[in-house]
Amino acid sequence: MIRNFFFAIIAVSVLSGTLLGQIQIGAVYCEGDQKVLDEPSAIGARLAVEQANRAGGIGGQQIKLITITPDSSPDSVKNAVSDALEKNPGITAFVGLSDTNLALAAGRVAKKKGLLFVTSGATSPKLPAALGSRFFLACFGDNVQAAAAAQWLRDAKNCRTAAVLTDPSHTYTRLLASYFSKAFRSGGGEITAQSRFQPGRHFKITPSILKADAVFLAAESPKDAIPVIQRLRSMGFAGPIVGGDGLDVPEAWTHQSLAANVFYTTHAYPSRAPGSASSGTAKTFQRGFKKLSGGKDSDSFSGLGYDATRLLLQSIATAGSTDPKAIAKALQHSRLAGVTGQIRFSEGNRVPLKPVSIISAMKPRDAAFQITPAKVPAP
Repeated sequence: MIRNFFFAIIAVSVLSGTLLGQIQIGAVYCEGDQKVLDEPSAIGARLAVEQANRAGGIGGQQIKLITITPDSSPDSVKNAVSDALEKNPGITAFVGLSDTNLALAAGRVAKKKGLLFVTSGATSPKLPAALGSRFFLACFGDNVQAAAAAQWLRDAKNCRTAAVLTDPSHTYTRLLASYFSKAFRSGGGEITAQSRFQPGRHFKITPSILKADAVFLAAESPKDAIPVIQRLRSMGFAGPIVGGDGLDVPEAWTHQSLAANVFYTTHAYPSRAPGSASSGTAKTFQRGFKKLSGGKDSDSFSGLGYDATRLLLQSIATAGSTDPKAIAKALQHSRLAGVTGQIRFSEGNRVPLKPVSIISAMKPRDAAFQITPAKVPAP
């Protein structure tokens, strides 16, 4: 299946006759705090390129993946992407990152150079508007995962009231909390309390939080979320606690007693929604990832890196050119059967509507419930 996909790419590219020399793709994935999400994504990107090259590349040209590994800070990302462009002026486009603020930093450099950037895991639906017509998401937006959480709490857990706790220090967490509140209210629910917390600092738990049917916890990571969960439980809150895809670090929840009745939304993997990759493609990906990673199991973020890179390579082939304008046009009209769900863009929109998994933190590696929300707040 994969070989046929890339043979089709080659055929389109050869006909165009406009691809010359080695095709260079910059893959931006961080060390530091973001490594737990970015490392598997980087391996997924590498696998997509290796498969493409084994099948003949694009238009007979091999693809070179230039890995860029800054620390998890906007300044480090900005400088690393700038340095990579200086050393590799032939970079055609970029793929990568799993954080909104870091994607903004990298995207601004790419925009200044007129290059494309496809983020595999930065979920702010506001990014394309901020970074121009050559910035695309291969993942769902935070408004989609927040809407999925709201719909699931209402329909599956019969929750009619919710409290929202937010770490205000990240764009990701602020957006997630805002979108959840809008989606929960639009479905007839009531937000009975909203409170902010700072990781590592004491914060007040009010009676209105404890009386809610559920708590939506907008935290950046399990490291930030677990102390909040511990405090909520110690104060007597027994209801469901739900967070976003930043909590999708399975090893953080394994053998963690506080994981009981805690859930998080994340990227569907392997997606079972219509238009997703076939089971054969998913299994080929899983085997390939395990080999490249030294025996680790694939997950949603590795799938995102794989899908984003395949999407970019497919669009370069369809364009038959390394011209950014031509690739952007091809991307806008692309459709990819991804292992994390179908990726396609409606006219003028560069954020795909994709399925969302609801994961139990008690069983973070088990098959997940998958949902595509019926109603999504505007970006």
